[in-house]
Amino acid sequence: MESYSYSFIHSQNPEKLFNMKFDVIIGNPPYQMNDGGGTGSSAIPIYDKFIQTSKQLNPRYLSMIIPSRWFSGGRGLDSFREEMLNDKRISVLCDFPNSSDCFSGVEIKGGVCYFLWEKIHSGECLVKTHKDGKVISEIKRPLLESGLESFIRYNESISIIRKVKKLNEEKFSKII
Repeated sequence: MESYSYSFIHSQNPEKLFNMKFDVIIGNPPYQMNDGGGTGSSAIPIYDKFIQTSKQLNPRYLSMIIPSRWFSGGRGLDSFREEMLNDKRISVLCDFPNSSDCFSGVEIKGGVCYFLWEKIHSGECLVKTHKDGKVISEIKRPLLESGLESFIRYNESISIIRKVKKLNEEKFSKII
């Protein structure tokens, strides 16, 4: 169904493309599309479009493996990042900072992640970090910590941030 990709991500009514209902959507969408800019290879991300369109199909479950670059936004991903970090339906996020831990011999700068989005879930997310074939860290937490605008990738940092925030001290940026 590769020929449906363009229609799928640009459709206002993606459910009409397939004439069926989806309970589960699992995918490894195309990550980027060459935009012809710059002096070398230049590409814009498109995996975000597949995720947003898949959500419009109203599945019970959605799971996709994508580059982890969306954690920090950029290159047209800022609104997607904000949407993902505020989506309480993401119940599990598995992060592979080194993409070769997931895809042997493949280098994807920033790593890869996969997530489980559940239509009926509303709450914290189980965030797992993988390294060398093992889960090295896991914690149930919001994807977006209160008062922050960015995703904190390393779970070990969460307790430190929470302790510092409890002190209610003036921000360093205000001091200098």
